[in-house]
Amino acid sequence: MPGRLSTVPRLARRPSPARGPAPRRRRRAAPGALVALVLVGALATPARADATPATGWTGTACGTLTRVPVPFALDLGNDGFVVGYDTRLRTMSWHAATGDTRWYGGIEGGLRSELTAVSPGGRVAGVAHVRGERYEIAKAVRVDGPLPLVPVDRSPSRYDSVRAVNDANTVVGASDPVGSPGRTEAFVWADQRRVLAPPPGAWSSTEALAINASGWVLGWGAGTDATGSFRRQVLLWSPTGAVTALPPLADGAQLVPVALADDGRVIGYRTRSDGRGDAVVTWTAAGGYVVVPAPTPDGSPVELQVSDADADGTVLGATYDARATPPLRPFLYDAHSGFRLLVDQDGTALPTVPQAVNDGHQTLLRVGAHPHLWTPCD
Repeated sequence: MPGRLSTVPRLARRPSPARGPAPRRRRRAAPGALVALVLVGALATPARADATPATGWTGTACGTLTRVPVPFALDLGNDGFVVGYDTRLRTMSWHAATGDTRWYGGIEGGLRSELTAVSPGGRVAGVAHVRGERYEIAKAVRVDGPLPLVPVDRSPSRYDSVRAVNDANTVVGASDPVGSPGRTEAFVWADQRRVLAPPPGAWSSTEALAINASGWVLGWGAGTDATGSFRRQVLLWSPTGAVTALPPLADGAQLVPVALADDGRVIGYRTRSDGRGDAVVTWTAAGGYVVVPAPTPDGSPVELQVSDADADGTVLGATYDARATPPLRPFLYDAHSGFRLLVDQDGTALPTVPQAVNDGHQTLLRVGAHPHLWTPCD
């Protein structure tokens, strides 16, 4: 269903300011031992792909809407902390809890900048564009303490995209060699940039998408694996850089990875051969895959997309059901509550694809032409 839901929101590079905003991830503090317990084990053993019964729509989630004064809002931290950039292409943030607005400036020689990621605790990261030999080069930036934006480096040979940051100020994303566009390399930036190595094989592209509080990194890779077969795989890197390729879903379906919870769960959604998303998917090393089909009251085809998840694994997304009113239906989902339709304080459904959710279940979304913060009524 082209044009209704974007089926690969996190596998495409973040937009430049000229292209406008799009949906990203990071996670809050949690015991590292729990993550290690979940993820260490027989990772090479094929995981299960047993579909669980759909919980369906179980009710609504009421919220109030507040217009966000960040024209191009891209990510959401706790307590309504929104980051993005303004109409003059400058990095900025707005804190709903205090009403404070902040501009971060740029870097020396920078042309424009944008914040694309914020951690639950308020660490921010993004990119600043500098002039290259032939065109602009985006460099990963973050804020270290009270300092202004700090670039990862000033090399003109790599074009960076930043996807997530955690509360330890560790940034993840991907870099494209300027001379070989499309051959992306996943990176993690703690004290310095480090390329995240893929599994054995000839991988043409890798990208890091999310990082949790313990430093585990979620991403993907495309290329020829050790058996000589071309494939696109979900990848998981440990804090030391050891990489695991998740087993494939059944029936040739693809897992689109979106978020990494603090307990180690990989969260995303399933797409079929036609590119249509149709189920929420989670994975752990201990339990394998759990597949929850999109809610549909009458069995009609429904398209589903996951946009984000919070540190505890509550999933944010939307469905498109041509027979429903309205057809575009944003939701919050968890295994205990099922799918809940996001509505405003008058009970009216919000016809939009939400972008981000924080640990208080506040949601960043667009209503009409403007970004808004949806805050739960209770």
